[in-house]
Amino acid sequence: MKILHLLSWFPTPDDPTLGNFCVRMIDALPEDCHSVILSVCDGKNITKSFEVKEIEGARHTHVQIYIRPPKANALRKLKMLRMYQYGLNYIKKRFFEPDLIHLHVTYPLGQVALLWKKRFGYKYVLTEHWTIYQPQNKDVLVGSLKKKIVRIANNAEFIMPVSLDLQHCMEGHGVKNRFRVIYNLVNTDMFRLGEAKTEQKKRILHISTLRDEAKNFSGILRTIEKLKQQRDDFELHVIHDYEAPEFKAFVKEHNLSDCVIFHGKKTSAEVAEAYQKADFFLLFSNFENLPCVIVEAFASGVPVLSTAVGGIAEILSPERGILIPQGDEEALLQGMNQMLDHCHEYDREAIRDYAIKTFAAQSIGQQIFEVYKKVVK
Repeated sequence: MKILHLLSWFPTPDDPTLGNFCVRMIDALPEDCHSVILSVCDGKNITKSFEVKEIEGARHTHVQIYIRPPKANALRKLKMLRMYQYGLNYIKKRFFEPDLIHLHVTYPLGQVALLWKKRFGYKYVLTEHWTIYQPQNKDVLVGSLKKKIVRIANNAEFIMPVSLDLQHCMEGHGVKNRFRVIYNLVNTDMFRLGEAKTEQKKRILHISTLRDEAKNFSGILRTIEKLKQQRDDFELHVIHDYEAPEFKAFVKEHNLSDCVIFHGKKTSAEVAEAYQKADFFLLFSNFENLPCVIVEAFASGVPVLSTAVGGIAEILSPERGILIPQGDEEALLQGMNQMLDHCHEYDREAIRDYAIKTFAAQSIGQQIFEVYKKVVK
């Protein structure tokens, strides 16, 4: 089966981790699938109008088109659309005639998928990760944007949201389609159990973008300050995609440097090692769908303390951690104390077994392939 993938979020030289979970899903597909990713982005210092590069992945080829962006935004959108059309023709000549388009995240690339459906008859399926459907973003998903997104979603042959909660949120915005919930996946060979802990201080691990409107990292720091007044047997280790000078300033100003350690960006192997050293994982988000970081924690046998937002309650049960209300810093303080006192009592092998059964790459890839087969007779 020949699948052309359109990613609304995709890795670029400037942001190599953007949409990397979409790429992992593609690489999890069975060998029966021949996958090509097509993307167009601004190129730095290119002398031509555009350049095409073929980048080989684990089980895909990424056709990346770099363009020299015009100054006018309207012209840029038109050029982007034309280059996606060029990319489709390029792939048909160099690789294959697609059996199916797989759209990852509705907007903006859904506009291309919908156009190709109307113009050329290409069917497309949609995997959705986006939190824009969540109630917290009700003021964002309005007007013409909402009409575009709902139209794109309703024209898909099948929608694969990463949580049942996300499906319900999409339906609440008027999306009416065939759904199959397919969770995010994890590499259970890379993310695995670590050795027994020997450090005296317990390690709390947090991994995120640190974008406060979603991740509420400021709430974590305020609670850590209170926790430090009660005990000194812990360290919070933070791996983050983007710089956060305001949070580092807060840590310095409030004398938390001895218990809050920022690590910046890390490779996947380094992230896996951080989980192996963690006593528990912490997330205090205001909204989520199904965070990959929780799935990775489970694969590493690490219990989780998290807010009950999005689809997290679908996978985080008492034997795997603690759920607390969104934004409740008192509940967060109580949860951290409970975790610090009892994290060693969790059955880490059972947590990992659950991850292998539920989120292993081979299983998720096969589930996606089953959807393909329903669409492509």
